[in-house]
Amino acid sequence: MAKTNAPVHHLRALGLSQSEAELYYACLSSGGGDAKLLAQGSGVPYGKVYSALKKLVERGWLVETEGHPKKYSPRPPREAIRIHRNFIDSQFAAAEKAAIEELEPLFEAQDPADRPQVWVISGMDKIVAKAMSMIFDAEREIEIALPTLPSGFEELVAIFRKKVESSPVKLRLLTSAEVARKLADSYPSDTEVRVVDKLFGGGIIADKSGALIFLGGNKSASAIWAKHSALADIADTYFAHIWSNAKPASPQQPKSVQG
Repeated sequence: MAKTNAPVHHLRALGLSQSEAELYYACLSSGGGDAKLLAQGSGVPYGKVYSALKKLVERGWLVETEGHPKKYSPRPPREAIRIHRNFIDSQFAAAEKAAIEELEPLFEAQDPADRPQVWVISGMDKIVAKAMSMIFDAEREIEIALPTLPSGFEELVAIFRKKVESSPVKLRLLTSAEVARKLADSYPSDTEVRVVDKLFGGGIIADKSGALIFLGGNKSASAIWAKHSALADIADTYFAHIWSNAKPASPQQPKSVQG
């Protein structure tokens, strides 16, 4: 029985089955022959030979000669691979057309709100702009995790204040004690603020339907924005876990204290 070798391995990588690869290699090595001879030369069980030879002829690897018994001769590898690739491309094109025709209507029938939107945002200015947009659009709740106070976020907190004071939106702020002191005069008095010693990463969650996750600092600021309820739920679950273990901001700290 012929052992699997490098040429057979390469033929398998092109999409041939083990039997097909061994038969073509045997045919190429011997110059051709009938099914019995090729079965003996390749080590492919005789019961599998005819179906494998038929596929090799259909895909352009072998040429079949009429007669009894039928004989098979190999096409040159370069030509055989080109024909095989064209065969695969035509099959893929047909499958692609059928899949699009069947599946696209299912996608179009979805509620657009259920289609996930995920974007990577680079640059602090763009991150702040997206955060402001989320705040303006929020209707029920804004959750903020802020381990540090990046440049530009003072203005953002002022926007928070205006939003909360002019609407029934609830604001929860999770941050460090240092940032809480720096922002003491910025957020509304009814804002729920909790502090933790260490907060890895930060972000904003709006109405549990959209999340902005901060990835970098001022020099290489980047963030991921996800507009999808399931993705926002993951961020909200993480926020809730940290929130439940955080301490309420000290009521003894006057709001006039500056960092």
